[in-house]
Amino acid sequence: MNREEAEKVVRILLAADGGCEFCVSSLLELFCENFPEFKELAQEAFRNRFNMELEDFIKEKELSGRR
Repeated sequence: MNREEAEKVVRILLAADGGCEFCVSSLLELFCENFPEFKELAQEAFRNRFNMELEDFIKEKELSGRR
């Protein structure tokens, strides 16, 4: 996958379940695990959409028991 394709995939993931931050964060987490070379792209997209860091949101979600 090249960067342009990765950007398209991330845009699709950002729209998951109407843009639900819980759904989007779970999908982007999987994306980052499978395509670590595009991790920064996914993190930036999440930050721009939800005004928070992806990793921080995932940690908070795990602490609250939502996964």
